[in-house]
Amino acid sequence: MRVPATVLCAAVTALLLSPAPALAHDALIASSPEDEQTLDSAPEEVRLTFSGRPMDVSTAVLVLDSESEAVATTEPLVEEHDVSVELPPEMADGGYAVRWRVVSSDGHPISGSFTFQVGEGGPPPPDLEAAPPMSPEEDDTDAAAAPATTGLPREAVLSLAGALIGLLFYTAYLRFRNAAGRVPRPAGQIVPNETETR
Repeated sequence: MRVPATVLCAAVTALLLSPAPALAHDALIASSPEDEQTLDSAPEEVRLTFSGRPMDVSTAVLVLDSESEAVATTEPLVEEHDVSVELPPEMADGGYAVRWRVVSSDGHPISGSFTFQVGEGGPPPPDLEAAPPMSPEEDDTDAAAAPATTGLPREAVLSLAGALIGLLFYTAYLRFRNAAGRVPRPAGQIVPNETETR
């Protein structure tokens, strides 16, 4: 049974426009320094690696010393799956905490924290529960920056759109070939290999 081209086109279009389940948020899969790691010397940077590619918008990485004071860092740099900040050249021995927040590739803000130690001595890392929170203004920015995530991912939409265009061209080709193959013949003419029915 041949399915009309219009029915196939309608089915593909409905698939393109139908909402898809929300995508999973990205997750932090690695960090340098690692959580609770003790280093012989101060690191040059803090680097976070995520399972997806964070959006380069409203990214925040806050490094706190043992007194919960912010350590001066560069602006966060987003590269592929990584987010990094450079640290000052001289950091005293002791404990440090890192608080981070990024906008996940699915458009939703995610956040987390971890600690590390420089040297064997010095004070311990700060209490993260008592540390100052990220500024509320950044929360508002993240909420505004996060796009709606209903519908199919961009790659799937492009693939389905390509398939739809290919289907339309193939249907047009079949119609043109069938039309070209119909050659009219005079009434009463018998085509070879045909049996005249009387």
